[in-house]
Amino acid sequence: MPSRRARVYDAAMRCTVTVHREGTAFVARCAEVPEYEGRGPSSAAAVEQLRARIVFWLESCPCDVTADAGLELHVREP
Repeated sequence: MPSRRARVYDAAMRCTVTVHREGTAFVARCAEVPEYEGRGPSSAAAVEQLRARIVFWLESCPCDVTADAGLELHVREP
């Protein structure tokens, strides 16, 4: 009898993030989720805020299994 093994799914979501300045703030945006952006006093702060917003959105959807650990942001700065 074949053994039963749990299926493992790749629940990663990969986003390419662009960061630019608007005045004194840095703004991070993701083409895959254009309705969200992150703003902060530094590039890292803007990306972290964007990550938090995307994770909140993903976790609020009962059909998605992606969580914070499965979100990969690839930051491209000009």
